[in-house]
Amino acid sequence: MLRIATIIAAVALAASGASAQTTLNANPTANNGGNTGWGIFFDLSAATPLIVTGATTASTAAAGATFSIEIFTRMGSGLGGPVGSGPGSSPAGWTSLGMVTVTQGATASGISLPFALPNFSIAGGQTTGVALVFTGAGPRYFGTGTPPIQQFTDGTLTLDTGDVRTVPFTTSGSFFSSRGLVGEIMYVPEPSSFALLGVAGASLLLVLRRRRVP
Repeated sequence: MLRIATIIAAVALAASGASAQTTLNANPTANNGGNTGWGIFFDLSAATPLIVTGATTASTAAAGATFSIEIFTRMGSGLGGPVGSGPGSSPAGWTSLGMVTVTQGATASGISLPFALPNFSIAGGQTTGVALVFTGAGPRYFGTGTPPIQQFTDGTLTLDTGDVRTVPFTTSGSFFSSRGLVGEIMYVPEPSSFALLGVAGASLLLVLRRRRVP
C-alpha cells in the first residue's frame, strides 16, 4: 500500500505541475510612486477555487536591479482607511507569507520580471486581502488624488486595487487611495484530489489494486 501511495503522489504532483497558469493584467504603466518600506494593498476574489502563484509589479528600482517584497495576506478585504483605521493600520489578521527577491525589468522605475509568490489558495466566493511591502526600492503604481478603487477581472479572479501606506500595519504614516497595482497576477485552478490524478492516475490506481502491489 505504501508503494501505491507513493506512485499516486508522484502522478498527482506531475498533474498539478501541468496545470495551465493564467495571467490577470492590471495597470500597464505607472504614474506615481513611493519609497522603500511602503506597502501597496489590494484584494483578490475568486469565483472558483484557485492558487495564486506569481506576479509582476512596478518599482522605483534601476533597470536589472534587485529588491525585496514581503507578502502578507488576510481573510477578507485589506482595503480601507484613512490613517489610523482600516485593515492596513494594524497587523491583526495579517499573515506574512515570507520575503521574495524581485528583479526589475529592462526599464528603470518600470515593471519587474515575473516572480514566484509563496503560493496561497483562495476559495470560491472568498476575498483575500494582499499587501506587498517593499524593501530596497519603493512601489510604483497608478493613481493620483482620490479616484475610485480600480477593478480588473477575467471572470475567475477579480483584483480590486488599491491603497498605499507609508508605514504599513501601524496607525502612523500616510494613507493614499486609490493607488492601483501596476503589473500582473498569475494563478492556477485549485484541483480536487481526483482531478489531480486525472484519467491516467485513476487507471494506474486500478491496475495497482488489481495486482495487489505490496
